Amino acid sequence: MEQLKRVSNMVNSVVSYTGMVLFIILVVACVAQVFFRFVLNYSLVWTEELARYCFVWMHMIGVSLLIETKEHATVSVILDTLTGRVRKAFDGIIELIILFDGGVMVYSGALLAYRARTNLSVAMSVPMWLINLSVAVGGLLLIFQAVVQLAVLFGDKEAREGEQA
Repeated sequence: MEQLKRVSNMVNSVVSYTGMVLFIILVVACVAQVFFRFVLNYSLVWTEELARYCFVWMHMIGVSLLIETKEHATVSVILDTLTGRVRKAFDGIIELIILFDGGVMVYSGALLAYRARTNLSVAMSVPMWLINLSVAVGGLLLIFQAVVQLAVLFGDKEAREGEQA
């Protein structure tokens, strides 16, 4: 269990640092666009596209970070009243739904990337499959984190012993 948590933390670190780099690129591209457009009176055509693609990738991979900290979108009014095995069952159901969503994202993202394999972006001539692949990668990360959370939820000996007491 500890090794799985360690791998999860390493994956989260890589995703966090990648997200930070993408965010920095996004900000620099936006600032450059504003500077060139309003100060130099010359509009760069590629900066908006670069910022958009960084934004898409940043969000698709960053969604997996919310799984471990349980900050994903939930309606907790009912969940907060539950305890013990009932709460654990609902937490398991939530993780299974996240796992299913990740599977849908992997399938749809791979299909989308495959269908866009010959398309290039307008301004930067980036292959569009590379941009669309972000959905599948985000889905893979979602699946990984959901599996880790399910393993922690149902495989942790201390949690089971505390639940029985």
